[in-house]
Amino acid sequence: MSPDPSPSPDRKDLLSSQEASVVLGIKPATLYTYVSRGLLKPVRLSQQKENRYLREDVEGLRIRSSARQGHGAVAATAMRWGQPVMTTSVCEISEAGPSYRGHLATDLVRHPGVFESVAELLWTGVLPDGAHTWPVEPPHVDLTRALDGMLQDGRVKPRMMRVFSIAATALGGGSLAEELRSNSTMRFARQMLFAFAGCCGILGPQRRFAPVDGDRPLAQHILRSLQVRVTDPAEQAIQAALILGADHELSSSTFAARIAASTGATLHACVVAALAAHQGTQLAGGCDAAEDLICGLGTVAEIDQRLADAEMRRERLPGFALQIYPRGDPRASCLIELTKRIAPKSRPADLAYRFVDRARERLGIEPNIELALVVMAIAWQMPARTASALWGIGRTAGWIAHVMEQRLAGFPIRPRGQYQGLGARG
Repeated sequence: MSPDPSPSPDRKDLLSSQEASVVLGIKPATLYTYVSRGLLKPVRLSQQKENRYLREDVEGLRIRSSARQGHGAVAATAMRWGQPVMTTSVCEISEAGPSYRGHLATDLVRHPGVFESVAELLWTGVLPDGAHTWPVEPPHVDLTRALDGMLQDGRVKPRMMRVFSIAATALGGGSLAEELRSNSTMRFARQMLFAFAGCCGILGPQRRFAPVDGDRPLAQHILRSLQVRVTDPAEQAIQAALILGADHELSSSTFAARIAASTGATLHACVVAALAAHQGTQLAGGCDAAEDLICGLGTVAEIDQRLADAEMRRERLPGFALQIYPRGDPRASCLIELTKRIAPKSRPADLAYRFVDRARERLGIEPNIELALVVMAIAWQMPARTASALWGIGRTAGWIAHVMEQRLAGFPIRPRGQYQGLGARG
């Protein structure tokens, strides 16, 4: 495997071959085997013959190896710090962003650029040729009535993960045995995505569920539900948002879906479990917080003052600095660059771009996918909370793929607890 010439980290973050071998507890010859197998990527420095290795990569490999060997304490650390705890063929994360069954998400935005094709790639492992749509099957329940109770609370900005949860719960009345025997998993998957597209009508001026109809892409259904004018660029933006947010390996919400699947839960119940985790402040809730932050800044002076306050308080701004991408989230870069290129010009969009640029210049932080979704929604003048709704719809495709994979694994996910008593009381 050839060394990676691109990174230029601080020297203190680099280890020699000997140092890396010590950290891993292996012989140098074994280290070279790891490199040849692609488990560890060397870094080439100019004017030096010997390769170096990123400390974080070496530490990550050490934790993964120990966790696979069943070391309880190390496995617990792996659970906290995001190292893989189970095998999956659905998604892999690298510096270039997530790959869906071997296809980079950013490449899939360019080709085929169709969410339905990407969803089927996640579910089946096969990327369909060309653009196609799914046949709309009307829901067997009245989703307008199911959602009425929630809409009566008067929220101007509803929590869309809760809305989707109500819709998924209303749709899923059968048992797992009925789902499997009728071979309905794929049909249920498409039906849920159409229902979630209709739920976007709650964000539009009518503030009610908008049933989808007609032979058109899911992205168009979403735009129609939001009552945003359907144009080719607007559809392209929605397609990109859905594709880039479709999966991210074993995120907390995906893990929740897999846990539910491992217990024999139905597809709808697994998605509801995932939505419950996804609405937290670290995921869709953070997306909403990022939206409130940007939309609350009306001038460049306010942007500078807000960033100065964050710098002084050492505050972590929502939507920035995702730990898994120390050099920046490729999904965010892809979506923001696309938005700048094809979205209509407007003052809110310009302020959103400026906020991202000033945060990078002043605080040295890069935007995450959630902030990019917010920027995109602002640029297209979409209703509040559209960003988190798009994230939830796109990620549903990934959750469904993981549910299918977990069912084939055939075992319950059951981590062990490490009890710590309170000690003797005098």
